Amino acid sequence: MTPYHRKFIGMKKAIRHLAYLLLALLSVVLIAAGCKSGSDGEKLSQADLERQAVDSKVNLMLVEAQDAFHQGAFGVALALTDSAEHYAPELADTPFLRGLIYTKMRLFDKARFSYEKVLELDPDYHGVKLNLGSTALRQGRPRDALKWYRKEQEAYSSPAILLQMGRAYAELGVVDSAKQAYLQAIAADSSYATAYFRLSEVYKDEGELELALEYSRRGLGLDPDNLNYRYMLGSLLLLEGQLEEAEDHLQQVVRNRAWHYWAHYNLGQALMRLDRRKEGQYFLDLADSLKESVQEIENWRSLAEMNPDQLMLWVNYGDALRRAGRIDEAIEAHHIAMSLAPRNIALQNNLANLYLMHGDTAWAIAGYRRVLHQDPTVADAWLNLGMVYASMGKTEAAEQSWENVLKFNPGDSTAKAYLETLSD
Repeated sequence: MTPYHRKFIGMKKAIRHLAYLLLALLSVVLIAAGCKSGSDGEKLSQADLERQAVDSKVNLMLVEAQDAFHQGAFGVALALTDSAEHYAPELADTPFLRGLIYTKMRLFDKARFSYEKVLELDPDYHGVKLNLGSTALRQGRPRDALKWYRKEQEAYSSPAILLQMGRAYAELGVVDSAKQAYLQAIAADSSYATAYFRLSEVYKDEGELELALEYSRRGLGLDPDNLNYRYMLGSLLLLEGQLEEAEDHLQQVVRNRAWHYWAHYNLGQALMRLDRRKEGQYFLDLADSLKESVQEIENWRSLAEMNPDQLMLWVNYGDALRRAGRIDEAIEAHHIAMSLAPRNIALQNNLANLYLMHGDTAWAIAGYRRVLHQDPTVADAWLNLGMVYASMGKTEAAEQSWENVLKFNPGDSTAKAYLETLSD
């Protein structure tokens, strides 16, 4: 049993039940993106005609592939896109979806190849040039990124493209152009919080703190639940000496992100300057205790993204995130690991545990059942499955699960303790 299985000994405290987790992976066009309706006599392109002619079986494959993608089952999603491509090789939606999957798996060269295949099939495909640009940007090629963004902007102008152009200019150090791109994005959509945030970053880097504060406030006002924006504003307020307001924002960040080194450090600094030295030292000490964890996570992240086909790097990265309490990110890392070893029972069990820690009982149950379908002797899976059932009031199912634990691991004291609580 792994160390974090046992943290669920408080069985009688019900775990909050969340809906199925849909990962918001990329703000991109969905299946059949850019497809013209043909209404009002508009002439359909060859690619649109291809979509209309697609067999319903292929449509179902693509829907299932997209669903698997959002669930993090990247290997399943790729297999389904391969099947869809076999039956409809001229359909551009298939390599587009494959590009999204490879992007999420950090396989950027394969993603680029997939997006280029989309262009071969449909040169006007909505979103593909944007994604090619973003792939180039993530690979450290901002000039190439700009070329693709400009092409997408010519065909399908949008605030999102302007934002990405601003990011590319910022990477190149062309600050005035970055500002202009962000301002154009805001002009096109005054509710685009991310553009305000990016503009604030540029002004901060230039030392123009008043303007940085102005845009940071406006961005947070549009998206008040965004902790990244709140941290940014709190840090700027600290630099400007507005200590009470800085404390308020930074306190909200540390309450929700116990792992955030810089939020703890800046909060400690703010409290020290407010002459609340005992409180300030407390947060500075906490920040110091987080240093090693932050560095460990960054090291594993860097290694995993540089070697995205190495299973254990993703596992170690995910474990480091889990130890830091960054469960959402740990789940994502384990999904990538699962795409490299989809039949690995230990990985499946750990992923189910992470969903349980996240409070998502539906996903946890599904994960444990998949483990037990492959190997019904995995006692840990029966133990935690029983705990989930008990939290849901399903006493008989919980009892049966824990009896199975003892069947395969007769000396398990935790299962015995759980069974005793049922007889109380």
